[in-house]
This record gives sequence, structure tokens and C-alpha cells, in this order.
Amino acid sequence: MSPGLKQCNMIGSRRSLLLGSIRLQLQLLALLSLGRESLSREVCSGSENKLTILSNVKDHYHNLRKTYNACEVVMGNLEITFLEPHHDVSFLQSIQEVSGYVLIALNNISRIPLQNLRIIRGHRLYEDKFALVILSNYKRKRIGLTELHLQNLTEILSGTVKIMSNPQLCYLQTIHWDDILDNASASNMATHFTEKICPKCHLKCQNEACWGPGVVNCQKFTKKICADQCSGRCMGPQPSDCCHIQCAAGCTGPREHDCLACRKFSDGDTCKESCPHLFVYNTIKFQMERNPNGKYSFGSSCVEKCPHNYAVTDHGSCVRACSPGTYEVDEDKIRKCKRCEGPCPKDCSGLGVPPLKDVMSINSTNIDSFKNCTKINGNVVILEVTFNGDSYSKAAPLLLEKLEVFRTVREITG
Repeated sequence: MSPGLKQCNMIGSRRSLLLGSIRLQLQLLALLSLGRESLSREVCSGSENKLTILSNVKDHYHNLRKTYNACEVVMGNLEITFLEPHHDVSFLQSIQEVSGYVLIALNNISRIPLQNLRIIRGHRLYEDKFALVILSNYKRKRIGLTELHLQNLTEILSGTVKIMSNPQLCYLQTIHWDDILDNASASNMATHFTEKICPKCHLKCQNEACWGPGVVNCQKFTKKICADQCSGRCMGPQPSDCCHIQCAAGCTGPREHDCLACRKFSDGDTCKESCPHLFVYNTIKFQMERNPNGKYSFGSSCVEKCPHNYAVTDHGSCVRACSPGTYEVDEDKIRKCKRCEGPCPKDCSGLGVPPLKDVMSINSTNIDSFKNCTKINGNVVILEVTFNGDSYSKAAPLLLEKLEVFRTVREITG
């Protein structure tokens, strides 16, 4: 082999090794990135249909599957209704947390897999009272819900429980609800359990309480078994088993990052009373400065930025809609709720534009539709008939002071 060819082969080998090394580094970076992304839980919006079916049973099921598939945190209500025996409901297994209420009603299926659900926050309640509702899950009394596997449900923060008309449902009468609810909520439960003879809980189940057959379905106690020194939940009966005060649903250790769920907010893997403020006080300059570690509150989580369809408030919260007295504006690529200077921007339809498309002039029947308008899309026409009244449109004479409504108008497109 010639020296030149040998040198080319050596350069080619080195280049191959370098390219291989670069590919390996890129793959490792991709895996690390994937690992970081997997730490954030999948969020879905939930629903508020109650006992209403959407279109038909088939479409209703597909909508349920689309809404909750791969969902871990339901930002709203979890409503499971109108399921049939042939429906695949395995997509429900991923749900760990619900911010609103849980409604399980009008189902003909025998089992609903919610074994990973740990906490129901009850920020919204069914009938303004109930956080968990299990209602009328049967068909001809022989077909229906027989077991509700909620073996990891250990905390309902607000609201109580309603269980009615489930003739095939077993085991729920064995549950010690006072370990899941606070004392006031446990005393206000609305329940009627079946008289069906059900199998007993496994012998190893503490207090003979279970959600279904076998050791795996034994009720997990995180409050009744706690030592007197514990101020909240615990993982065992010893004083050293107490959970941190910010923990909900239980824990694996005594610190704020050992919680199974957070009572208020989770900042990464740490439970906190509140999210890190966006601004902090500089004691040297005597002024407020942006906090580089500040985060927004989104549900019960602290996030570095709000989802794309949410706006940011001055208090550092992610909201679907701005509160009265504020309006949405894009600043520095962030959608913010900005306080209005005077009347908030409000677009209104003028004459020549629906619903006033065929209206001839401003009169007593339409003047109130311009209240608080800052922009009128269309025309403003004031004629003699405005003040004399119009028998054709049955409009009474308009009082002159009613025209004060136009003081807020800044722009008229017509």
C-alpha cells in the first residue's frame, strides 16, 4: 500500500470515529432531554358535562378517551359516564390527581381502573358539596360496576362523598372514609350501600378495609395510624413516620420532597406553601427586583412559563381569562392581564353590522348595547326619529342623557 493511500485510510478512520462519537453524544443528549421532559406530568383539562351524554354512546366514549388518554393531572373534573362492557378503559390508569370532582355515573361496565389516583382536590364540587360521586352504575341490576379500584386514593382535600344506586358494587362499605376526608366532610357523606353479600377483604388488610379482593387492594391508611406528634399525614405509626406539613396523600419520608402529593403547590419535586415570587425586595436598593427563580402558579404546580392558551396576572398566576378591570395584551412574547386605564377595551357592533345590520338609527331599543364600548365596528347614526320615537320599530323616544353612553368610545370604524 502506498504511503499516500495509507494516510488517507488513517484520516478516514479518524473521521469515522469522530462522527461516531458525535452521534453518540447527540443520542445521549436526546436521552437526557427525554428524561427531563418525562419529569413533568401530562395535564388535561377535564370536563363539566355532569350526567349529559355527548351525541351518542360511541362519540361520548371517543371523547372520553381523547380527553383523558395519557393524562396524569386533570385540571378540572374527571367525569366517567355512559361506559359499556366492550369499552377499553385502560387509558384511565394514568390519572394521579384531579383538581375538581370525580363523577362515576350511569356506567354498565364492571370495573373502572383508577388505581393510580392519589388525591382529589375538590376545587370544584358536584352539587356544591361532593368531591367523589358514584351514582347509578348498573343495568337491570345484574350488570354494572362491581369493583372500584381506588387503592391509592388517600386524600380528598375539599368536599365529601356520595354513593347511591350501585347494586353490584362491593367493598366500598368497608372503607374508612375518615382517613381520606376531614372529620366534618366524613360526617356529611351521602351513601347507600348494596345489600349484596360480598367477599371479605384479605386477611392482611388492616381494619378489614379494602377496595377489592387481594392484598393489593387493601386500604392504605395515612392518618388514623399516625402518632400524636404528627400534624398531618404519615407513613407509619412511629413519631419518625410523620410527613411534612406540606404533604398530602402520604409520603415516603419526613421532608417536603418526600410527599406523594402536595397540599398547596409543587415546585419540581418539592412541596411549598406558595410558588417563588416573581419579584423580591432588595434591602440595599430599597426597591422590588425581578426574582430570577420566580415561577407562576398553574393549578397546584409552579411553572417557569404559563401554557400558550393562558394569560399571566400581576400576582404571578396562569389564568384562562383576565378578571374584570383587566384585559389581555401581548408584551415581550408573554400574554398578560393588564389593568385598564379607564374603561377596558370593548368592541361593539354598530349600525350596518349584525345584529344591527338593518337598523336605521340609534334609538331607545339599542342604546344600551353600546355601554362601556371603546370601539364600534360599524356606523353610528343619530336621526330625528331617535328622539321622536319610531312606531314602526316600536322604539320609545330616546332621552338626551342616554347619549352619555358614547363617552367611552375611542374609535368608530364606519
